[in-house]
Amino acid sequence: MTTFPASPPTLHEIDIWTIPLDTSQNDTESLKNLLDTHELERYVKLHPKHQFHFLVSHAACRDILGRYTNTPAKQITYKKNSHGKPALNHDHPVYFNLSHSHDFAALAISCHSEIGIDVEYLKSKPHWEKIAKRFFTKTEVSYLLDQPKENQESFFFQIWTRKEAYIKAIGTGLSTSLSSFDVTASKTIKPLNSTKSNASWYLQDLDLSTKYKGTVALNTTIKKIRYYSY
Repeated sequence: MTTFPASPPTLHEIDIWTIPLDTSQNDTESLKNLLDTHELERYVKLHPKHQFHFLVSHAACRDILGRYTNTPAKQITYKKNSHGKPALNHDHPVYFNLSHSHDFAALAISCHSEIGIDVEYLKSKPHWEKIAKRFFTKTEVSYLLDQPKENQESFFFQIWTRKEAYIKAIGTGLSTSLSSFDVTASKTIKPLNSTKSNASWYLQDLDLSTKYKGTVALNTTIKKIRYYSY
């Protein structure tokens, strides 16, 4: 049985829920019954091999958010900003973000700040250096290529998750250029054209699995991460 926290995360504290997606104990129809119309529309458009993972991750997200807000999972409703980032459509100070890769998902929760999370499966990516030179800053590329050769691909994924977590946290998605900010400091974001509104975001690399890299972004310092398994 999943054990839920006795209290919500405090300021400078976040909860990370890891959600395995390859599980046979979930019934497809019962999962579908938890989702809303928009989620089901997304579900039917997916390739069949991705549909079950979508159901498991989104049903788990609803269940977890329901526990934090004392709301039945089916009654969780979402609103989205102009770039499509979801938020709770409830009068609860709970911020969340979901990411999934391969057979694994992670849900990040804060009760004090907008939040973003990205996880990536560490699979071989032969063209990672070309991707880095296209999307990373010159400082990030130099930092990456200065690492020992055997570690460079792993560092590529770590930089990628830091960038994705940030643009998910600020809610702009890929409308924000990945090369417009630098994450080599690992704990903070350095926008190349710094403004007051985007200069106070913080990063934390996550301790997830030897098979995955992950990062969470928050607009306040992160002093403690509470990990839970769903």
